[in-house]
Amino acid sequence: MSLKIAIIGSRGRMGKALLTSAEKLGVQVAGAIDQGEDQGPVIEACDVVIDFSFHDATSGIVQLAAQNNKPVVIGTTGHS
Repeated sequence: MSLKIAIIGSRGRMGKALLTSAEKLGVQVAGAIDQGEDQGPVIEACDVVIDFSFHDATSGIVQLAAQNNKPVVIGTTGHS
């Protein structure tokens, strides 16, 4: 069974690095989304959410992940 990840903030520098690394390591990307895109289906389809979006978006991402019982790795900066 391959780990399926969702990358939130996929168009940013770290999001692009994660996509490249996932491909090299054979990690399945369930979805790579960015600002303004529907996160729901991607979060439902993954095993873990990786957030490298924007600090204002993290709360909503975490809430949606919690509703779907998905763990979250937060790499977003700018939180107080």
